[in-house]
Amino acid sequence: MTYRFWKSSWSVALVLGFAAGMPLRAQDAATPAPTGGAISQVPVVAKPVSAEQLALETEAVKAVKQLTDAFNTGNVDAISSVFLPDGELIDDSGTVHLGHEEIKALMKAFQEAYPGAKTEAQVESVRGVGGLVLVDGTRVMTDKEGNSLSVLRFATIWRKTDAGLKLASLRDVSEALPPTPHEALEGLSWIVGEWINESGDSKVQLNYRWDESGNFIVGDILITSGDQTVMKSFQRIAWDASQGKYRSWTFDSDGGFGEGVWTATPNGLVMQNSAVSPDGVRGTATVKLLSDSKDRFTFQGIHRMSEGIESPDYEYTVVRKPPVAK
Repeated sequence: MTYRFWKSSWSVALVLGFAAGMPLRAQDAATPAPTGGAISQVPVVAKPVSAEQLALETEAVKAVKQLTDAFNTGNVDAISSVFLPDGELIDDSGTVHLGHEEIKALMKAFQEAYPGAKTEAQVESVRGVGGLVLVDGTRVMTDKEGNSLSVLRFATIWRKTDAGLKLASLRDVSEALPPTPHEALEGLSWIVGEWINESGDSKVQLNYRWDESGNFIVGDILITSGDQTVMKSFQRIAWDASQGKYRSWTFDSDGGFGEGVWTATPNGLVMQNSAVSPDGVRGTATVKLLSDSKDRFTFQGIHRMSEGIESPDYEYTVVRKPPVAK
């Protein structure tokens, strides 16, 4: 039924606003395209990496891997041997552990608290300064089941020795763990339940619920007119961690489909939507969702375009369906 998206205010795609969406990047909207050759395009030339820097980066990555491998084997002696005898480890609480014995004691205590824990490090920058090598990056700590324990920014100072690079200092700074899909979707949990709109000639019923994994919200959408079923649609809503936004996919019973990208705003949600009808017609729309209470919210559809033809704006409200008396 997505073709009704362009023709009827009761279509899933536009009436509900959930049906579909393509992300609108802020930089695309804010940056005007050059015209008439008025703005010359200057090519960006990457600065060449010297053989010395490349060798330094290779050695630094190898040294960080040595430390990571030692940690993941649980060998505290191997961990401490990566440090200089007077090297320091500053943990994420700011406590300084100086020398091999203190570092080993810290590692033993950590292994007792988190047996089987692992770490994975990503080197992000390498810089040589006065005979020292500064290496910064991020590492993720996981428990034996693979669940995240923490995300840490690390800053390390290495000294060149006859035995290769040795750690003079390692400092960890905690970063907030990214939300799980379920935690991120909690921001939309208010939509779970049954909703209805009976204005006009058609009736729209929405039924949203958590899926069995708890990582998606799924919905059934039914549009009827009198005793006739106009359309049935199924929707799945997910958290896109790469964009930090909600995404949705909707499939109509007539073969139409669409997707949407939702952005949270101080007043509710704004969705950039796109859809394809069963006969291949494409369209886009912007939908604003405004919640004025836990039992009522309003849709506003604007910028509705289908094959270059603009459709009128619309607005309608749905309310939570009252429980059935027993």
